[in-house]
Parts: sequence; structure tokens; C-alpha cells
Amino acid sequence: MTIPSRDVPQADDLSEVVRTVEAVSAGARTFQDIANILAKDPRQGRYYRRAAEILGFVRTPTHNRSVLTSAGRHFIAASRNERKEILTRAVLSSRLIERVIPFLESRGTEGVTRDELEDFLGKITDDAGSSMIPRRVSSVVSWLGSIGMLRRQGYTYQIANALPDSVPIVEYEAVDEPLFPERHDLVTYQKVAERARRASGYLTVLVDEATRERANNAHRMLTNLVADKIRAAGSIAKRNKYIDMSTVWNDSLYFFEMKSTRNQNAHSQIRHAVSQLYEYRYLQETPSAKLVVVIENPLPEQKKWLVDYIVRDRGLLIAWDGDRQTLRYPNEVAEELRFLRDNGAGHR
Repeated sequence: MTIPSRDVPQADDLSEVVRTVEAVSAGARTFQDIANILAKDPRQGRYYRRAAEILGFVRTPTHNRSVLTSAGRHFIAASRNERKEILTRAVLSSRLIERVIPFLESRGTEGVTRDELEDFLGKITDDAGSSMIPRRVSSVVSWLGSIGMLRRQGYTYQIANALPDSVPIVEYEAVDEPLFPERHDLVTYQKVAERARRASGYLTVLVDEATRERANNAHRMLTNLVADKIRAAGSIAKRNKYIDMSTVWNDSLYFFEMKSTRNQNAHSQIRHAVSQLYEYRYLQETPSAKLVVVIENPLPEQKKWLVDYIVRDRGLLIAWDGDRQTLRYPNEVAEELRFLRDNGAGHR
């Protein structure tokens, strides 16, 4: 599944993309208007308008007549600090960047060369063999560098160790995009897209269910707690509309399912979580992923057998909230979940 050429930016300077959004807000409608305001040639005006569209701030519903989207209006009305956060989220949620970040993550401290980035973009976009690939790589490098997600080390580029403070989780808009592909080739992307297509009806149910669950205060607390631990460990937390959380730590991929629990519903919630996690692993084409059930409260005595069932029989992992600051988990999984520890505490 390649990314269409039109969804790959050719606008290196994010500050000029912001000026483009401001120009449309002030009444600029055509790419020629935008080019005049930016003091660029008309071709550049088209590129910067398209970049603003990719980020979701501008749309062009009729030929060469652009307007702000609701996200664009929100961006214009925001304070300077709020704009920075909104812009960071928009960059991280663009389809191309969603695919580039896992590729960079997979190379760790080894990093990737510019030639390798160009080769990767040539394989995952409709631009194979295009003379525009180097320009598009420049935009990707510039955008990620501008939001603090990329650093240059000699001749290579490396992903930052953690997300910016203002963005604890990377939100993937597309449910058919791999969060952490085990291989970075079109076959993997196509398999995930095909599995999502075949399960489209069920995914709609999952998304609706996830939306309801995420409105729960306990669910939000668990999500924020796990995201904070992941960031503190130097990893990147990601989720999409139905997967609560995922990350890579110590070369292992983890999927998390958060569940609010009380004594009365703990059994059914855990059973549901186990089923969902297996489905996530299948849909994402990641057979080696570790699966983690995260629950709100410790299990009551009569239901502690569920820990044994999850860990020893199913080979899954389980953790629970200790005090809204600490995650607890069984000794048997301490090594696999030690990145969720808080100052050496966490397991029992």
C-alpha cells in the first residue's frame, strides 16, 4: 500500500506552512495569493498550500479556492504554546510521518543515512524513481527536526528518544496503518491494510467501543499513567482508534489494553481485554508482540487465579494501578515490564 504522491510534502519550512494557514485565514484563496504573501513563486505557493492541507488546517473544496478547516480555525485562535502542540500533533498524525517514524525507530542509535531515507520513500510512495524524492526527504527531515523528533549524528539521522512534553502519545488516524511494523516493506503494509479491510465491520464496532471506554475517567488515568512510564523509559507511545497503546522497548513490541475494573466486573473485563489483545496482534501483523492487560484495581482474593491464567497459561502480561503514580505487576513478569517501574518499585 503506497502513499499517494500528493500526500508527501514538498515544503521544507514549517514556519512558512504556518504563515500559509494565517494567509488563508486573512483571505488568501488561491495558491497565487499564498505565493505572493510568502514571497515565493507560484509553484511554491501550491506546495505550501498542499502542506497545510496535509496537516489538516486547510482544504480546497473548489478549484483553487482554499478555506480553513475546523482544525485550521482552532489553530489560528490558539495561543503560541497551544499552536506548538497542535502543530506537533498534526505533523505526527500525517500519513507519511506515521510511516517514517517506525522506520527510524527500527534503526535505533545506528540511525539512517539520507540515501536510505530516499530509498525508503521511493518504496512506500507513488514516487518511485521520481526526481522529487530528495526534495520530499528534505521536507520530512525538516518537519521532524522542527518538532524535536529527529537529530542528526554525523551522516545519519536518529529518532529522538521520547516525544515532546506536550504530546505524550502519537495518535494514528488510519486504522490500517501498522503502528510498529516488524518489517518495513510494502508486503507488510499491504497485509495490515488487507486484514483491516476484511475486518472493517468489526473494526467499526471496536472503534465505537474504544470511544466509549476512553470517555471513562479510570481508563484515561490508566492511559496517561502508562504513557508517562513509556516516555520516562525513552520510548514512544502510539495508539490508533481501537488500540489503547503500543510501544517498543528493548527491541520488543508491546500492545496494551486498559480496563476500568471493580470487584464485580473484573473477570469479564479481563476476558474482554485478552480477546482484544489477540485481535490487535493479528490485525497489526505482529506475531511476536507482547500483550499487556492493564487494570484499574488489584484483583480480589477470589479472582487472583486470573493472574495465573493470564501469565502462565496464556503467556500474556498483566499490571494494575498502585496509587495513580505506580504500576504493579506479578514477580513473574517483572523483567518484561521493568520499563514501567517507578524508581525501582512496581513488582510484588
